[in-house]
Amino acid sequence: MAMKFQKKYKNLLSALFVFVIAFSSFLAFEPLFEHLGQKASQEFAAAIFGTIFAAVITMVLLNKQTETEVEKSRSEKVFEQKITLYNQVIDTLQGVFEKQVDGTEIQLDRSEITQLEFLLAKMMMIGNDKTINEFKAFYEIVTNNYSPQTQTLYLDSSDKQIVFRFADYCREELGLSDKTLEKEILEDIVLQGELFYNIEETGELHPNLVDTIKDIYGYLVFDLDLPTRNIVFKANGFDAYISKRRDDKMCFLQCTFNIDSVRLVLEHDHVIKGFAKNQEDNKSIFLFESDDRKKVKLYISDIERAIKESYMLTKKQILNL
Repeated sequence: MAMKFQKKYKNLLSALFVFVIAFSSFLAFEPLFEHLGQKASQEFAAAIFGTIFAAVITMVLLNKQTETEVEKSRSEKVFEQKITLYNQVIDTLQGVFEKQVDGTEIQLDRSEITQLEFLLAKMMMIGNDKTINEFKAFYEIVTNNYSPQTQTLYLDSSDKQIVFRFADYCREELGLSDKTLEKEILEDIVLQGELFYNIEETGELHPNLVDTIKDIYGYLVFDLDLPTRNIVFKANGFDAYISKRRDDKMCFLQCTFNIDSVRLVLEHDHVIKGFAKNQEDNKSIFLFESDDRKKVKLYISDIERAIKESYMLTKKQILNL
């Protein structure tokens, strides 16, 4: 901020200097010409004043051109440094997530935590505030979820989303785009990867069914903030638990699918507008077929409300035991 002010002040000073010279010359012309009298002397004086004024203007323009070239050269070097640093950060974070075991657990030694810390320090030198804050948010998650005793780090899908948002902010800062991606697009990128990695044969499903599965799973990890270690994937779906203890009493949601539909099972009695319910052993069962996609989008708030109620009621029931 101070540098920008100094630059503006210097430019204003140069413009003011040119104006003073021009105004002074204008005021001095008339009395000088009256004193000289002879036409030849007047023309000579005018030529001198014109030469001086042209020299001043040329000097100011050359200084400005030099400043512009220096600034351009500096910006090019900073741009190259930013690309190098941001690629290094993404490569480092990729290495962290490649060490994931069982979906959430990562074995990480202290030197790798230190590496992240000094990458943040390097970023503070050349990054803008928005990009720095996003990487800082990820660094804080790492340090808060790292166990030095076991050298174990736990990260969720929502934490991976921060990495993609950081990459998006880098893109904006480098001038490759004038706006950031929408939150839903970033979530969809993460969810597609999660489902591809954890669920078998999703490629055979109708795209509408895949989108419905992503809606349910996305609500759990991004809106309900359920840690992914509380979700157990199966070949044809997943179960969600209120804690990492995976016994039947802790399960509040089961989502399975086949080639025709997605089956959502919630604990307790729930109603979802637009969809028929089957009741079985105090469980509410709903079927979403591929042709129901428009209806799912229309009543997604009802589906999310039912999932949240199932979570809250199951949690309350466990606490009262």
